[in-house]
Amino acid sequence: MWRRVSFLLAGMSVTACAAATPNTRPAFGGGREVITAAEIVASRVTDAYQAVTQLRPEYMRRRGMNAVPAFTSPSVIVYLDDLPFGTAESLHYIPLDRVRLIRYMPAAEADLRWGGSHVAGAILVTTLK
Repeated sequence: MWRRVSFLLAGMSVTACAAATPNTRPAFGGGREVITAAEIVASRVTDAYQAVTQLRPEYMRRRGMNAVPAFTSPSVIVYLDDLPFGTAESLHYIPLDRVRLIRYMPAAEADLRWGGSHVAGAILVTTLK
């Protein structure tokens, strides 16, 4: 009986400690999944496509399944302010002075957010309003 109680108390204290640990990751922005406007300005690129290819080239690399279903796009899909904008090439047409941040979303997260099949993930460009 005491053994069960001690295991239960140990498990609860570990859970409490883990829950009390502060999150060191920023809630929005920073990290490898986001390119900020400050990073774009510092890189001295001329368009959003160059910003992504120079600062986070891994956004353009295909991830996930090797066999791509015929009804899906084999490249990353770009969204501008949550609206479909095109393929990675469409990043050339987004003016940098309006970009607030560029975020990569893995395939599963993009599928949940916009539906469909994003086998290569998605790039969400958020502009200044």
